[in-house]
Amino acid sequence: MPLTNIDHDNITDFLKRRFPDRVHASSTHVSEIINELLTENIANIEDLEHLLTIYPPNEYVFKLEQESGFRLADVGVIRSLLVARKIDKINSIITSWTLPPTHRNFIDPEPFVNIGNGIASHLMKSEDNIKIHTTNVGNLEITFDQLGNRIGTGLPYLRRLEGRLEAFKEILLSETNAET
Repeated sequence: MPLTNIDHDNITDFLKRRFPDRVHASSTHVSEIINELLTENIANIEDLEHLLTIYPPNEYVFKLEQESGFRLADVGVIRSLLVARKIDKINSIITSWTLPPTHRNFIDPEPFVNIGNGIASHLMKSEDNIKIHTTNVGNLEITFDQLGNRIGTGLPYLRRLEGRLEAFKEILLSETNAET
């Protein structure tokens, strides 16, 4: 059976069918979510269905909506699930690291996001965990509960975080080696 490519008509039909009780996004927002899906390597409706199976919307979106007081439009649900998937991918990368034990805390000198005016986000090692240190919010766990509401759409932020992981790991290894 051929796969159904994601295009404007197919995704619009999918969103209306899958989320009949939600506000349906404008054409512009549908185009934006298509770009997000393609950037995240979801190129067909079957992959999108799989995303919704792994990350059930009620499980991920309900708490977010309760905390924010807003009900997401159909594309907002999809975007939130992409955020959840990206956070899981980042955590999978981090848990695959084999770092020598050290009790020293360390903040990456290079921010992965720097808004300016002293507002920046850095990766940090805190005891045995990797977290995010933000100058305007403080320390955040890399979880959907911590990041889902704080960074809005979040995917560009998470892509930058993911892009900084390998360099941060190398810095941690060199810092650990310098201690011994």
